[in-house]
Amino acid sequence: MNYPDDINGNVLRRMQASNFDFTKPHDVEFFAVFRTEEAAASVAKEYVADRKAGDRIVNIETRPAESGGMELELVKHMIVTHEAVTEFEQRLAERVARHDGYLDCWGVFQHDS
Repeated sequence: MNYPDDINGNVLRRMQASNFDFTKPHDVEFFAVFRTEEAAASVAKEYVADRKAGDRIVNIETRPAESGGMELELVKHMIVTHEAVTEFEQRLAERVARHDGYLDCWGVFQHDS
């Protein structure tokens, strides 16, 4: 499969090279960092509402970030595609920016069969 020449495309190409199974849903972890616990909690509440509305978010968690501030971890059960990851990341980035935070990374564990 061909992926765009961007950060997500690079990650997906590496996943493809390691025989990642793109045909089934996985729990994808997205991380953002905020200066304050209140900011992280505010964005977390938005995703709690999304989950109640039917979005397949399986975990929402805040904790102190290693670099300081607070980290928000969102885990979404999804088919891993460039479009799906990028779309979720863009929505998260918009919400995070309103609270003076930044996106840190995303990832998914690859389990051997």
